[in-house]
Amino acid sequence: MQVRDFIDRPAKWLDGSGEESEIVLSSRIRLARNLKTRRFTHTAPPEELTTILSHTRSAAVGSSSFTGGEFFDMGGVSTLDRQFLAERHLVSREFLFNSANRGLVVNPTEELCLMINEEDHLRMQGFASGLELARAYDLANGLDTELSGQIEFAYNDKFGYLTACPTNLGTGLRASALIHLPGLVHTKEIQKLLDSLRQLHHSIRGLYGEGTDVMGNFFQLSNSAALGTPENVIINNLREMVVRLVKFERRAREVLFRKARSLLDDKVWRAHGLLLYARSVSTKEALSLISAVRLGVGMGMIAEPPISTLNELLIYIQPAHLQMLEGRSMEPQERDEARAALIRKTLSASNDDQEDDS
Repeated sequence: MQVRDFIDRPAKWLDGSGEESEIVLSSRIRLARNLKTRRFTHTAPPEELTTILSHTRSAAVGSSSFTGGEFFDMGGVSTLDRQFLAERHLVSREFLFNSANRGLVVNPTEELCLMINEEDHLRMQGFASGLELARAYDLANGLDTELSGQIEFAYNDKFGYLTACPTNLGTGLRASALIHLPGLVHTKEIQKLLDSLRQLHHSIRGLYGEGTDVMGNFFQLSNSAALGTPENVIINNLREMVVRLVKFERRAREVLFRKARSLLDDKVWRAHGLLLYARSVSTKEALSLISAVRLGVGMGMIAEPPISTLNELLIYIQPAHLQMLEGRSMEPQERDEARAALIRKTLSASNDDQEDDS
C-alpha cells in the first residue's frame, strides 16, 4: 500500500459520531515512550536510530492492534506524501523536515497510529470522533500494553516514564480535543476563557497542534503536564474542561441568535453560497466559510451538509490532499481553484443525497 491510497477513504474519526460531535470534532490520546538503555532521539547516532526503528517496527506490525495496518519508512516517503500524512494528523511537523530513520504504523481506520523516532522513540496516538477521550485512550493504551510485553520502556519509580521533554515526564500522556468555538469568538468571550484555561494548566493550539495558527475557529485543547497525575485524572480533567467550554459555546450561540439573528443568517447563508459557487478559494478562507456553515448546521439554521461532510472537507481542502487528488503538483492559484471545485462537487453531492433521502 502507498500513502496516496489513503486519499480514497476518510479517517473514521471524521464521521461525526460520538458525544457532542457538532462542537467537538475529535478526541486524541498520545502516549510517549522510550526504550530502556537507548539514547533519546536527539542524541542517538543514526545507527542507533536504525536499530530502534527496526526493533519497534517488528513489535508493532506483529501486534493485534495493527492487524491489517500499514508501515511506512519515512525515509522513503516523498515530501508531498509526508505533508499529506501531517494533514491527516498521522504524523507531526517534526516528520516533515527530518524523515531519516523514522517510521509510521497506522491501522486501517486511522484511529490508531505509532510514530517511531519522533521526539521520543515511540508516540502512540488514538483518535475518536466527538468527545470520546475514553475510547481514544483505550486504543492507545491497548497498543501500549501489547508493546510493553516485547519492549522494555525507560521507567523510573519516582518519575514514571522517562521522556525527552520534561512536560511529558510521568504518564507520558497528552490528551486533547479539537473544538469548534465560533460563538465564543463572535461574542468576544474567547480570550478570557483561553487565559483561564492556561492558568489551569491546559494548552490551546491551532488545528494542527503545536506551532500552528488558529483558523476556522477551531481550537485544540490539551493538558500541559503529565507528571504526578494519574492517566484517568488527566483525562477526566480535560473532559470537564471541554464540557464546560461546550456549555459556554452553546450559551454564546443563543446570545447571537437572540441579539443578532439577521446578521447571523446573512453570515451563514453568505458562506454557504460562496462555498457552492466560488471558483477560487484559499485554505484560510475556506476554513472560515466552512466554520460559518458548520455553525448554521449546528444551530438548525441550515439543513445540510451533514457534519461528517464538513469534517472531511477540513482535511481534503488542504494543499497536499488537493495535489494528491489531482495527481500532480500545483501552484497556489491552481490549488485555490481546485479547492473551490472540490467544495462545489462535495456540497452538490451532499445536496443530492439529502434529496434522495427525503
